[in-house]
Amino acid sequence: METPTVSLEQVEAAVRRLPARYHKEVLLFVEFLEYLANSGLADDSSEDADLWQAELAHQAYREAHPEEAPAVFESRAESLLVRGDKQVE
Repeated sequence: METPTVSLEQVEAAVRRLPARYHKEVLLFVEFLEYLANSGLADDSSEDADLWQAELAHQAYREAHPEEAPAVFESRAESLLVRGDKQVE
């Protein structure tokens, strides 16, 4: 997905529309983005791909091992009964 280009004028106009109490947060976020850009950490596309591959592997494992799915109960009392607890509230 391609990010649309935004002009500096559009950014400035958006900041001007914000209440003054948000200006400090905007500045901190801009400084954070500047840090990312200068540190080389901004390109996280490989991390995204790795995370997606891990999610796909997790889904495949769950499909291959449905017996390991956690049990879902309608109430706490039902879960206590299934576990064999004698005292049910």
